[in-house]
Amino acid sequence: MRARGINLQQILLGAALLAALLWNLAHAAEIKGLRVDTGPTGTRAELQLDTQAEFKLITLANPDRLVVDLPGSGLARGFSLPAAAVGVVKAVRSGQPVPGTTRIVFDLASPVVVLNPRLEAAGDGSRLVLEWPGDMGNDPIARIAEAAQGGTAQPAASAGDKGAAPQASPAPDPSAASAAATSRLIAGLPPVDTPPPAAVAQAQSNPVRSAPPAGVRPGAPSVPTTVATGVPARVATANATTAAAAASKPQPAAAGRPLVIAIDAGHGGQDPGAVGPTGKREKDITLAIARELARQINATPGLKAHLVRDADVFIPLNRRAQLARTAGADLFISIHADAAENRNAKGSSVYVLSLKGASSQRARWLADKENAADLIGGGKLPTSDSMLTNVLLDLTQSGQMKASEDAGNHILDGLKRIGNNHKPHIERANFAVLRTSDIPAMLVETAFLSNPEEEKRLIDPQFQANVARAVLDGVKTYFTSQPPPGTLFAARVASAQASSAAASGGSR
Repeated sequence: MRARGINLQQILLGAALLAALLWNLAHAAEIKGLRVDTGPTGTRAELQLDTQAEFKLITLANPDRLVVDLPGSGLARGFSLPAAAVGVVKAVRSGQPVPGTTRIVFDLASPVVVLNPRLEAAGDGSRLVLEWPGDMGNDPIARIAEAAQGGTAQPAASAGDKGAAPQASPAPDPSAASAAATSRLIAGLPPVDTPPPAAVAQAQSNPVRSAPPAGVRPGAPSVPTTVATGVPARVATANATTAAAAASKPQPAAAGRPLVIAIDAGHGGQDPGAVGPTGKREKDITLAIARELARQINATPGLKAHLVRDADVFIPLNRRAQLARTAGADLFISIHADAAENRNAKGSSVYVLSLKGASSQRARWLADKENAADLIGGGKLPTSDSMLTNVLLDLTQSGQMKASEDAGNHILDGLKRIGNNHKPHIERANFAVLRTSDIPAMLVETAFLSNPEEEKRLIDPQFQANVARAVLDGVKTYFTSQPPPGTLFAARVASAQASSAAASGGSR
């Protein structure tokens, strides 16, 4: 009986082990492919997986490597590694340190820290995204930044692929060095005089076309606008005689300054934003829509566009509002493309700032996601623990929140006319990019990039033009209902009221 009992226990234990093995095999992730690309903002690697998977990163030095361990994952049949060096990645190797774990080793040309490693949902599974900023071999700004730092940091001591990396000397921050080098280049440029009104009118009616920046669809129109550097343009001052002569001349009844609309294309540079099922990047789509919106604004009398980002560059969130204020903006619009785990989610949304909590759980989640863009760019989120600072911020923001809601509602009404809105009303959350203090501001989610059908629409130039036209309609309706004094819109309203009063008096 005892021997028979032992045999039964062994059979049961073996069956349990076999069931566990079969369960692990059924739920193991399969690595289907690996792609490594390089561009102006750095090097990007994507591991294609058939499902969600765990991963662990190990950074090693001397030589510089990034080790990616994927427990419970295996290589698919036909999987191949890149054969040639790409950007900062000199070579890629694979192995199996322990049974059931796949290891991918990236041999690096320099001690560049990987930014924001993350798993992203894809149409047929998921992808593990790794990005190294500042590819020194191809990025001219990065080369300038490296020269400004006086060379790279010394490599750390040797360590094996399976060991932990010793502490290395801190490498210079590539984003800070690049920004400093760019500022020096901008400071060395000759000052720009403000063109006369006639020249502005001619530029708006005959915009100069230039080559589109990287990542923007071919044929996208170049928009005559100020450069978003934060360096104010030098304004030519007239002498007393000229000023007196100008003041003595009669001014036309409809004279008034144009309203400046700051357009912020979300994300950019090493921050791609959301990625669609076929790989379309949010940063490219938002730039294309922003440029089209700027073109339509500049073609509208009384309005002038200012593109906060007119190239594939990264700009910190608080810096975007500063650039809008430097340009004298009357309205700030941040353009984005939404994403969600639910691939059926669709429609556009408009968000405004709230310092007292979000209007929904999704609004809070979206604000947290967008606010993390500064971390992707290599910086850190600005924080303030001072009660006085928070109270003052609340007081300064409250003056423009009502205006933001009014303008946001008009823009949402415009978007309703071109498709379904994801929400029938504006949403509120603490978006860092909307903390503009004195400028009405809103964030427009044009459509869901995670939805395959809306991804196709977002890259369609006609849909981009329709979105821009809907936003512009909302802007015009808002400023017609409450035009700022001294603007062309205010002069039009005053003229219309005078005409209406004259007509009413003449009919008596």
